[in-house]
Amino acid sequence: MPKRKDNTSPPPPRDEIPPNHGGPVRTPNVNDVLSGRGGRINAHPGNVQFREIVDALKHTYLSKSTKKLEKAHIAARVVTQIRSMNPPGRFLKEDGKTGLWMDIGDAKARKKAGQALREDGPDIRQELETEDVDMYDAVVVAAQQQHQQQQQQQQQQQ
Repeated sequence: MPKRKDNTSPPPPRDEIPPNHGGPVRTPNVNDVLSGRGGRINAHPGNVQFREIVDALKHTYLSKSTKKLEKAHIAARVVTQIRSMNPPGRFLKEDGKTGLWMDIGDAKARKKAGQALREDGPDIRQELETEDVDMYDAVVVAAQQQHQQQQQQQQQQQ
């Protein structure tokens, strides 16, 4: 029997900004996220902000309890946050022939955000599991201590 779809879940994120929206850009602004590799791209203020936003959401994104659709919404939230800045951030890719920049659109921007959120995933997942084990151990120890205290109180009352 096929699984019933949960009608309470939000729909997948929608593309608001299409590729090449706004036409060519001569000079990226401080909030723009530049696609590409290298020091010039990594050091751009918009890319630094982008990585900070991504880092703040990575633990939630990589959590075992986060479902696939929730992950899509987290990636969309990163894109929305960048696009909502003042001045609005764009996700730009340089045209090698003209040297001008073009917006890659929301679909590719979400893919870029999702990839960034998965970066160092195995290490972070292991860290999350260690935190879960540490939390479980702390709960067990606290329960044992409470049980011992209750036993001591019962012995003193006798």
